[in-house]
Amino acid sequence: MVDIALMKQIFATVTASISIFIAGSWLGWPSATADKLLYHKTDFNVSVNEFSWIVSIMDVGNIISPIPAGYMMDFFGRKKTVSLLGPLYIISWILPSYVGNIWSLYIARFLGGLGKGISYTVVPVFLGEIAGVKIRGALSSVFAIHLAGGFLFEAIIGPYVSFKSLNLITAIIPTLFLIMFIWVPESPYYLLKKGRRDEAAKCLRWYRNGNDSELQEMEENVQNDMKNKGNYWELFKNPKNLKAIVIISTASFAQRAGGISSLMAYSTLALPEPVPIGRKSDYIILFAVLKTGVNFFGLALVDRIGRKPLLLFSEISLGLVTFVDGLFFFLQNYINMTPYNWIPYVCLELFPSIYALGIGFIPVVFLGEMLPVNVRAHGSAFMSIVLAFSSFISNAIFLIISYKCGFYVMLWLFSIVNFICAYFAYKMAIETNGKTFSEIQNLLEESLKNNKKKSIYIIWTLVWRTRDCIETLRRLL
Repeated sequence: MVDIALMKQIFATVTASISIFIAGSWLGWPSATADKLLYHKTDFNVSVNEFSWIVSIMDVGNIISPIPAGYMMDFFGRKKTVSLLGPLYIISWILPSYVGNIWSLYIARFLGGLGKGISYTVVPVFLGEIAGVKIRGALSSVFAIHLAGGFLFEAIIGPYVSFKSLNLITAIIPTLFLIMFIWVPESPYYLLKKGRRDEAAKCLRWYRNGNDSELQEMEENVQNDMKNKGNYWELFKNPKNLKAIVIISTASFAQRAGGISSLMAYSTLALPEPVPIGRKSDYIILFAVLKTGVNFFGLALVDRIGRKPLLLFSEISLGLVTFVDGLFFFLQNYINMTPYNWIPYVCLELFPSIYALGIGFIPVVFLGEMLPVNVRAHGSAFMSIVLAFSSFISNAIFLIISYKCGFYVMLWLFSIVNFICAYFAYKMAIETNGKTFSEIQNLLEESLKNNKKKSIYIIWTLVWRTRDCIETLRRLL
């Protein structure tokens, strides 16, 4: 028998995540258009330096928009804020199609970055609030599938159509998104936060056939969360919120500064010649296919294996992949590595496969689960800024360092980031699989107590060790 409530949750999740698909299209756009723009296959010329700025300026827009988006989704609502993405994205794709100059690309990418920041801030909160406990992780990971799907769309279409046609074809997607999303109800959590209980009950019935007891429990959670004022000070002052945002931010930093942003934007430039088999564009398409397809395995595993094991596996494995990839380019400076040109290509395809199993979507899942409703919007905005800033730095320095020092330097930096973040995840992250929001808050509280006990023990040990050392020195002297 078909579960109507489940189908409604899936419809709302897929529809809202189309905005992420469009952001993924903008992420895949540089790889799809690099040859056209750099090798004069468009109506205007673009230098390597200008292309680097075209890629990076999207992250500037992404850094600016999350904080306003956080306030907007608390003032106007989750649904209305997400709906604004339709017109914004339509303009961003149409502009470079009809205004053929470098500034139209700068503006279009900047607008795309604004949209990406809004979608990254609002959509994870929306998905976390509408999904049932047992499928919350799976539905939240749809976010990552759409992001990868947008990249795949550009990788497949880009090589076979003109620059203008690619932009116009992609502009159809935000139009469809806008038409579909108007049928999706508002988040019950937001409505309860605004005191609109009857509307919240109606929306809860639409999403989950929710009864009065579930509504009452949800209302109590919101009331408890709202006892503390929702602002950025509360986000960092409250120990539980601070630990949650540190866990989320560390995972977010690893996601973008661990290599994915640069590989998506510059992968065609970072692969050696000659190509082992086929063309470079074939490997970019395969990269996108794997990044999209493996997400479905992540979706299936996240509510079975758990969040933390998948996060650790992906971060450690990505550290190893980028280390091996960097080792190839390092050795290339001293010996002939042409017979081993296949190594970077294998590493390129391993990266999205491992990325999609954990780090690609776990930060979004954590965001929707760990933060209470009074600061969830602020935490989401902060996470979006961390993602955008990490991506901007990675993209801005990649070509400069790679051309001056060698690709291996950047790849080993990615490796260091992945290993360090894996260590922090091992030490700090908690398992949220199958837990209600209140249970997760209790887990954070308990982990803080344990950490406090550990800190006291460490301080106590250091004090007594220091005393013993001083006493030993006194005797020797």
